[in-house]
Amino acid sequence: MRVWIDIDNPPQAQYMLPFRGAFEQRGAEVVVTARDFGITRDLLEEDGREFRLVGAEFGKQKWRKVVGVLGRARALAAFCRESGRPDLLVSTSRSAALAAWRLRIPAYVVVDYEHVELGIFRRSGADLLFPDVIDPAIFRQKGFPESRLLPFRGLKEDLSFAGSIEPAAAEDIFEKVDGGRLVRVVLRPPAETSHYYSAGSTGITRALLGYLAGRKEVLVIYAPRHLPQREYLDGLDWHNEPVVLEHAVPFRDLLESADLVVSSGGTMLREAAYLGIPAYSTFRSEIGAVDRHLENVGRLKLISSPADFEGISLRKRNGREPLASNSGLLDELTDAILERTGRRGVNGASRA
Repeated sequence: MRVWIDIDNPPQAQYMLPFRGAFEQRGAEVVVTARDFGITRDLLEEDGREFRLVGAEFGKQKWRKVVGVLGRARALAAFCRESGRPDLLVSTSRSAALAAWRLRIPAYVVVDYEHVELGIFRRSGADLLFPDVIDPAIFRQKGFPESRLLPFRGLKEDLSFAGSIEPAAAEDIFEKVDGGRLVRVVLRPPAETSHYYSAGSTGITRALLGYLAGRKEVLVIYAPRHLPQREYLDGLDWHNEPVVLEHAVPFRDLLESADLVVSSGGTMLREAAYLGIPAYSTFRSEIGAVDRHLENVGRLKLISSPADFEGISLRKRNGREPLASNSGLLDELTDAILERTGRRGVNGASRA
């Protein structure tokens, strides 16, 4: 059995890489490809295992994204033919799903935001793996048959923290900056190249940066998604100069060093909420079921306007309490994927 894992952006490295060890434990050979986008390469190099870079950043314009996805799909299919045709794909990548369709192998896609564009996954015949807090009817309405839906108990963060959720191994990577005196706010601006991006997310994020700049007890640790977002810090009157993350930082160390996390949605926000670190969202597009679930269980607070800034608890964190979820999810999904693959033909259709 040859398993192919493709990683399309930095956050995916956290929850996709654990599949490598899980499949290898079951005797599979695993090959990992990745798009050279953001700090993806740095994160994979830190992992210390072999991987192959295929493709790079596409750009903001829709036509560039379309050309980029199609071009990367061709390159991925060519790489797989040259290096050895895989038996299945596990990914969240549109390019990889198209390549799997070209190779006539089953594709399994992890999704935890139901409002993302799913057309390519539907047309390419991929199976969707998603948290069961998302109503499957949403995906059926988007054209997915029931046979290609696999809801699972838990969250994708159960994959990221499949090894351990204990903080003992984490390092205080900002000890030399503030000696632990200041309230550390890890702040991540919106993904402005995503198709679901709303300008309101950028507006409220910039307003929040201005608010935090004047707080004498706060150290902002700024994690831009794109290089131009560094400019959002310019012209602000900072009481404490912010720390700008220009290179990859181990995500566990980053989160464990924070007193709270503010992000415009995304994996980092959900990881913080999962670990029990105060989490605040500046996401102004349509809120998904996972974030609503985290809000309902008291793990996430939504910031909808500057009037909500005073409700952010700017104080030192005293421990944390991880979310009780599904610690066995990685094994459950790995076994489910292998079982499903055994019942599917080379064209992705179910066998009788």
